[in-house]
Amino acid sequence: MSAYALPGRSDPGALAGRGVLAICLCLAVLAPFFVSGYTVFQFTRVLCIGIAVLSINLLLGYSGQVSIGHSAIFGLGAYTTAILIHKASVPYGLAILAGGALAFVAGLLLGVPALRIRGLYLGLLTLGVAVLFPTIVSHYRELTGGPFGISIRTPPAPWGIDLAPDKWVYFLSLATLLVFVGGFQGIVRGRIGRALGALRKSEAMAAALGVGLARTKTLIFAISAGMAGIGGGLYQLLIGTATPTTYTLTLSLAFLVGSVLGGLRSSWGAIAGAAFVVYVPDKTASLGSTAPQLVYAIALAVVIYFLPGGVAAVPARLLGMWRSKRATHTVQLQQRGGE
Repeated sequence: MSAYALPGRSDPGALAGRGVLAICLCLAVLAPFFVSGYTVFQFTRVLCIGIAVLSINLLLGYSGQVSIGHSAIFGLGAYTTAILIHKASVPYGLAILAGGALAFVAGLLLGVPALRIRGLYLGLLTLGVAVLFPTIVSHYRELTGGPFGISIRTPPAPWGIDLAPDKWVYFLSLATLLVFVGGFQGIVRGRIGRALGALRKSEAMAAALGVGLARTKTLIFAISAGMAGIGGGLYQLLIGTATPTTYTLTLSLAFLVGSVLGGLRSSWGAIAGAAFVVYVPDKTASLGSTAPQLVYAIALAVVIYFLPGGVAAVPARLLGMWRSKRATHTVQLQQRGGE
């Protein structure tokens, strides 16, 4: 083998990572055929919420902008999808894209004031959006169904594909999440990612290097919102009924918890974080209404203190420990051989 082989190709850590990823994808494709309908429903919830958590990772993890209002963006995508399907008979694919486009525009509008305010004040602004959203959709009864919501049926699989509707929505959500993961990687590793890296280090230095502060921050806010809107549209296909109580501040906080737990700058960590916020309320419901919040708080404290990079950082840390131990063992063997 050439001494100048490309780095990483024979790296056992990289190979192991690719192997685990391939196994996970195979399991994700096969799982719906071997589990109950309720489990498929929960898996699909993880995928849809994973899209929203991924959008938070892009916004907060890379541009440093805080949004506590993503439940409203998620809900905007869901309501747009439901209204277009229910009232205008728009095909669900176009309805979801329209919801994503409207969410993108909403992100642009939120991104403009985000240029002047940041940190706590930006969080408070988006908090207000999250609090107001249920009230707004409740007010416009003729359009949204008011407190009772608006319902649609889960669509059947197209083109004669022999899949139950719930499985079809699962695979549609899985495919969408994978596309967004690829897009996420492309953004953070490309020109926009380099611009965001410069902004994180120093906005003044980034401006001196020609990075458009306003353009970059507004674009990231809009892209993040568009992703969340499409996630909301898929979620609407899954649950069927959009009500004001579904898209509340609690959902926004769940997105943030999932983002921190999974890893703020990780694409695959978003899925782990989403799984946590989906299954914790389900598994702790019998312990009382405040049990999920208590578990969230404990988990956040543990992750922030012991795993600043979130769950996504665990494999890298384990690999680093293994390499360190291996290097130490190699040095010891060399020392013994030289004696």
